[in-house]
Amino acid sequence: MSTLVVYDTMLFFQAASQPHRIHATMKALTDGRLILCVSPELIGEVTDVLTRPEYRVKFPALTPTNVAAFLNDLQSRAQVFDPVPRVFTWPEHPDDDHVFNLSIHARARYLVTWETRILRLHTAPSDAAELLKRLAPDLSIVTPKVLADLLKTTGRDEGREGR
Repeated sequence: MSTLVVYDTMLFFQAASQPHRIHATMKALTDGRLILCVSPELIGEVTDVLTRPEYRVKFPALTPTNVAAFLNDLQSRAQVFDPVPRVFTWPEHPDDDHVFNLSIHARARYLVTWETRILRLHTAPSDAAELLKRLAPDLSIVTPKVLADLLKTTGRDEGREGR
């Protein structure tokens, strides 16, 4: 079984807005080494970001046709979790709760993000960090680069540690 991952919205934005630059972690989704976990709330957030007029002006790849194809491909490859119980909240950044709750509910191995505040949460001395560790003891919060390096060093074995 493949490794379960949750990606934050920025990774989807990068993939959709720069389709000529395929990151190793996105390639791992297409070759089956990783299984992407999504929820309706995450898909809604990604859709909102990808359809914002100001981003369409800056990123020509974000045409309505391309965004629709990207979202369809994303959903066809992902494992959808619905409903996702709300068992965790991060009082400092409640807008991110949905990715944490998805990670917990899906029993994801990795939450992948570029967001420094999210990356720091797992090691922060806080009640929220302790609760997250209790609810998802096997979850690692990593950057795409760290995950890509893990995929390189562990090869196909990394993809076999799913639950």
